[in-house]
Amino acid sequence: DFLMEMYNVPKNKIELLVMGADTEKIDFAHKDEIRKKIRRNLSLADDDFVLITGGKIEKNKNIHHLMEAVNEIADEKLKLIVFGTPSEEMKDVFEKLSSTSFIRKIGWIDADDVYNYFLASDMAVFPGRHSVLWEQAVGTGLPCIFKKWKGQTHVDVGGNCIFIENGTKEEIKSAIKSILTDRETYNRMSKVAREKGVVLFSYENISRRAIGQIC
Repeated sequence: DFLMEMYNVPKNKIELLVMGADTEKIDFAHKDEIRKKIRRNLSLADDDFVLITGGKIEKNKNIHHLMEAVNEIADEKLKLIVFGTPSEEMKDVFEKLSSTSFIRKIGWIDADDVYNYFLASDMAVFPGRHSVLWEQAVGTGLPCIFKKWKGQTHVDVGGNCIFIENGTKEEIKSAIKSILTDRETYNRMSKVAREKGVVLFSYENISRRAIGQIC
């Protein structure tokens, strides 16, 4: 938009160069083993429906609203992994909300380990401001729930995600409940995420497309 509006570059000469996932660091071949190991370490059952979120836990990320939503749904088969550390402002709220059987707080993890935790989860939820974790989750083949932001809808590759408008607790609860009660929709989202998200958000493929355009 900036290039078109400021410099009058024709739209047909512009293509979005997206951030993505480093697929060399995603061990798809051993996904089942990674999933079982992480779930065992976090006391999660194989049939638990596991959500994941994380990064910088600041107020504008709305992670506290997600935690409230999961705690209020109070489904014993629904769990939420939260990685990262809270800001000073969010510290007390975070500690209070994470002290339930539905939440697994794991602290800060190495950037490469994030991919393993994505592989161990069923869905990523990012109900606040954008971060590179969005593209990494899509590139790992995870269906997602995102807060809708102008200019960030490229993470939808054809039905792999749900967008919510404001990131409120009630919106998040509604989105999660709709997935829990309609596994056919979830399975469809998961299929799109695996078949399209992994391909389109692979840094290797992004590089090839960019080189092809330049050449």
